[in-house]
Formats: sequence, C-alpha cells, structure tokens
Amino acid sequence: MLRSAEILDALEEQMGKAFPDCMVYRNVVRRNFQRPSLLVEVGRQTMEDATRYAVDRTAQAKVTFFETVDDYHDTQVEVLEARISAGMLLLSRGALPVGDRYLDVSDVAGEAMGDYAELTCTLSWQDDRELAAGDVALLEDIDITVGYDG
Repeated sequence: MLRSAEILDALEEQMGKAFPDCMVYRNVVRRNFQRPSLLVEVGRQTMEDATRYAVDRTAQAKVTFFETVDDYHDTQVEVLEARISAGMLLLSRGALPVGDRYLDVSDVAGEAMGDYAELTCTLSWQDDRELAAGDVALLEDIDITVGYDG
C-alpha cells in the first residue's frame, strides 16, 4: 500500500527539479527558514472500497512557495503567481510519478497570499487491500454431482 512518505518523496523530487533555486522543505518549516523555498505536504487522505481486494485512495497534496521578503514582508505578487503557473503546468500532465506508479492528479488550484502562495491538488489511485489470512472467507465444498433422475 502506498504511503504518504512516498508521495512526499515524489513531490519533493518533481518540485526540486522544476524550481532548482528553491530550498525544499517537508511537512514543516522552522523559524528563520531560507527563502526562496517551498514546502511539500500531504493532507487529508481517504480510502473507500473498490472491490473485495482493492481500495480507492485519495490524498490532498499542497505545495507552499515562499519568496524573499523585505522589512515589510512585501513580496512581488508577480513572482509568486509565476511560481503557481509553473507548478500548475507541472501538475497539469495528469499524473504524478511515484515510484513505479502514476497517481492521477485533479482539482489543481493555486492562490498567492502576501509573501507566500499555495498550490493544491488531489491525487487518486487504487491500492490492494491489506488482508490478513482470516479476513477472507474460504470457499466451502459444495456437492455439484449431476445425476440422472430416471
């Protein structure tokens, strides 16, 4: 079953390639962090039944862009909007490579807010259901003898 750490690895790699001038943080930024930078996070996740042996999964991914600020924290909105556009273009390919799989990407949205911008998307995929030996009912013996009733 795919773990959020694997999704974060893929986001970190893809965003690092697309924005080589940015330091990439994961899940949290500390006080006095470096700018320009970006933060990758995996938020709300869902799992629903697909079949007896598979589940449909989704995860909300978020990339936050931080730009260099002056004493008044006035960042150029144009720079943040350019980062959002580039990030949306990267995610608009429809799939995010994660290991040997590709997760579907939908609902891509971005917004600039002062000295940072957020880009969010929904990732979806199907996973095998993790079953223990006793979780599945065994097939019973059924007599299917066919005879001639004279």
